[in-house]
Amino acid sequence: MSWEEMYSRDYPCSCGKGTYTEVVEMDVWNRRREHRTINCSECAEKEKLAKIKEAEERERLKKLDEEIKNYFEERYMEEWLTYFASAKNKKEIWALAKEIRVERDSLSSFYNRNKSINMEEYVRKLAVTNNMQKIMEVLNIEDMQLTSKIDEALKLKKAEYAKAVAAWHRNH
Repeated sequence: MSWEEMYSRDYPCSCGKGTYTEVVEMDVWNRRREHRTINCSECAEKEKLAKIKEAEERERLKKLDEEIKNYFEERYMEEWLTYFASAKNKKEIWALAKEIRVERDSLSSFYNRNKSINMEEYVRKLAVTNNMQKIMEVLNIEDMQLTSKIDEALKLKKAEYAKAVAAWHRNH
């Protein structure tokens, strides 16, 4: 199985001083792949710096997620677990999580995804960065240190998502 070049085109780069080459290839199974080569040293350097920045942001986000998880675990996890203590079964825990918008699955998906874990483990797994603002609201937590970490993490996630959407639109 080999890839065959379908076309190769040159386009002006963003600075206007050079070009970039876009190459599209297909294989015998009609799979398509494309790549581009920046022929302008100025734009190539900008791209390199942008990739370094993205990698740093991903690393920062990973570190923030871990810090938020550990911080919450140390200070608020018992309170979070107590919030679900009145639930008598899995369905009630799911309903409570759904009500406060930290669970997105339907009941059947919830059962399928969580059949092999106990409910305390499930409740702990809900305490992630994306849910943290809702959890803090429900538990009436006012913690500026935690809030600032969450805000920074959500800002990085939003930027990462926007880049992914833009990349998808460029390719479709």
